[in-house]
Amino acid sequence: MSFQDDFWKRKIEKSMDHIQVPESVFTFAKELPFQMEQQQKRKLTRKSKWRKWLTIAAASVVIGISAGAYISPSFAAYIKSFFIRPELDEGLQTAAKEGFSETTEASVTDHGITLKIKEIMADTNRLIFTYSLENKNGKFIDPTILFAKEQWGPEQTMYFVKGLNAFYITNEKGEIVSTNTTYQTKTGRMVSQSIDRVFPHGHHADLMFALNDKAREAKRLFIHIDIHQIGTVEGEWKLKIPVNMNKSMMATKTIPINKTYVTKDGLQVTIKNLVHSPTLTSIDIETSWTEEGKERPESHPEYWLGDQMFYQPLFDIVDSKGNIAATTLPRWDIEKSKSAVFVYKEELPSRHPNIVRWRYSFLPFSPKGTYTFVFRGIERVEFPNQSMTFSVDELKKQPISLRYKGNTLTLHQLRLDKRKQAGILETEENTYSFMYFELSDEKQRVYTINTKDFSETPIIHYDKNTMMYNIKRNTIVDGMNKMPKQLTVTLKTVIVSYLNENWHVSLPARNE
Repeated sequence: MSFQDDFWKRKIEKSMDHIQVPESVFTFAKELPFQMEQQQKRKLTRKSKWRKWLTIAAASVVIGISAGAYISPSFAAYIKSFFIRPELDEGLQTAAKEGFSETTEASVTDHGITLKIKEIMADTNRLIFTYSLENKNGKFIDPTILFAKEQWGPEQTMYFVKGLNAFYITNEKGEIVSTNTTYQTKTGRMVSQSIDRVFPHGHHADLMFALNDKAREAKRLFIHIDIHQIGTVEGEWKLKIPVNMNKSMMATKTIPINKTYVTKDGLQVTIKNLVHSPTLTSIDIETSWTEEGKERPESHPEYWLGDQMFYQPLFDIVDSKGNIAATTLPRWDIEKSKSAVFVYKEELPSRHPNIVRWRYSFLPFSPKGTYTFVFRGIERVEFPNQSMTFSVDELKKQPISLRYKGNTLTLHQLRLDKRKQAGILETEENTYSFMYFELSDEKQRVYTINTKDFSETPIIHYDKNTMMYNIKRNTIVDGMNKMPKQLTVTLKTVIVSYLNENWHVSLPARNE
């Protein structure tokens, strides 16, 4: 699985790293609305062209209260918290201002390098902590030296753990409660890690973790850090840091909803709970197919990859004025802050193979606001395997188009780039989020569509009425060092939206 696939995987399979999502799918799926925002800002400020984007005998200390680790509650109420910074979301900043963070003196030293944990904040949805690294002279070391860094988009740096280094969260039973995601980096390395985000700031960095359902009842969580190498220095830096969850749990309110709806296609959707925690508001949803709904996909081979089908619910949360407060749709015409911060998906064991539980977490809703859940439909990953063969001479005369369920892929001109030893194919996509295609020649050679070369800038337009994107770009076709006579384009994967529902459920106010 390539790194681009993980945007979809993180969207609907956050904790399911064993599910293999198809190769090179949905480069744009999650970030596309925000690339539009960046593009518009550049037009207004006349900045330089949009940068390339997306296309994926050691000292070991276990810290406990008896071991001397001191944690002072309500740290942020007395001095400025590390978590009150504009680059962090409002949920984290507000919770820190309200005193939900803790400071700690947990540290470990080996080979003259000291790892210090400075501040921690956690609720039932996520945990974040700040750390620093210092050498034997007390001078700071770049905290991101622990990670391999890659640029995956405009102002989007991805951080991957190096070697055998590990960071994760457990509950009192020792169960891992931090969700795990597997990536393939640009270098081809497979990385599985619990860290959701890394936020460097000055001499410090924050690590943020998304938590699964096993964290909801935990009175204490434990941060586990196991580092075997810092830069070129090998050693052992181990910490186990307890985090008291009592204050967070007391501030968390779970409101049962238990409303059910069946779609026209036979998908049963149940809103289970609305959960307000200090840093996020979550909505718990359960989906399952009715007997009629199970039969329909069987007659649609394009829905399946092996024996698996990938879909997710689409909905808006609107306020009393009809404004969108939160959404799972890839809308460009709303702020990024209204999209889900985390999506956690759990498929029940084999005795309930049809039931899927979802938890969508958004920035906190206003405690005084009244909101309505509006179910719009679903989006599904489909595998049409739809092909068209044409001569290159024909392409010179007129564009070639493939259409699938409202999505259109158009190929315009093909030329060779001798410097890159590749073909440059002018493509245009009219799509809900993204389409992936393959290209082969008359000798059945399948070319690699290069999604890692950021030198070509796409032009993106969005129609807010249809919620469709028009994307024009020069697609790099690796290995095409001479012009083929004939080409076959195969549409492999498409995200298709089915926005044919309109189910409304009033959500109780937080203070009810």
